[in-house]
Amino acid sequence: MGYPGHAGRSHSGEQMGQAEQHVYDLTVAEDWEDELSEEDLLIDQVTGDDFGVPSNIMGSHPERFFSMLGRIVSLAATLENKTLGFYQDLVGSTQEEHIELPISKLIGNSLKELRRLPQADAELAREWLLEAGAITRRRNDYVHSLWPAQAGGKLFGWRTRRRKDGGSVEIVKLTHDDMQADLSRIVALLEVKRLHRFLGLVSSGQHLQR
Repeated sequence: MGYPGHAGRSHSGEQMGQAEQHVYDLTVAEDWEDELSEEDLLIDQVTGDDFGVPSNIMGSHPERFFSMLGRIVSLAATLENKTLGFYQDLVGSTQEEHIELPISKLIGNSLKELRRLPQADAELAREWLLEAGAITRRRNDYVHSLWPAQAGGKLFGWRTRRRKDGGSVEIVKLTHDDMQADLSRIVALLEVKRLHRFLGLVSSGQHLQR
């Protein structure tokens, strides 16, 4: 809820190495006639982070949380791209085909088509794809959940999932260590040698000549 008034910004910590703090003055103008609740009157100042996000939107999270969240999201996009390329090569399609499919479909379709590969290659690909599917579901928890700040730096997220029989609220309880572990799982899948071995199972197209 916004109130008429003036918005200013003060700076603290001007010494080198100190973070800049933005303070938004939400003082109500004298001619504002609407009635305000007691709760409204208590919120007279809101601090903002270094990127201009007021603290009354997301609360105060350590930068480590956002750093890991950003990496999970970015690396998950890379994971999706590599999965698409694998599926295209697996079924012998062009780079313009199947691009509309979400990663869950790409993984599911790839698993069904592994019969095209020799058994040993199919097992290696299956292991990669199943792990990619698991970490993608985890990625969705991070992206689609709300993360109100908690005391002691704990992580608490919740999301509403739509189902055919109605909506449901899912609670996600994680620690920063859990977040780091999930990030490491994505990194392991995209590690250069492992990724090249996975993609190399289909990139030559030899399986299509059988």
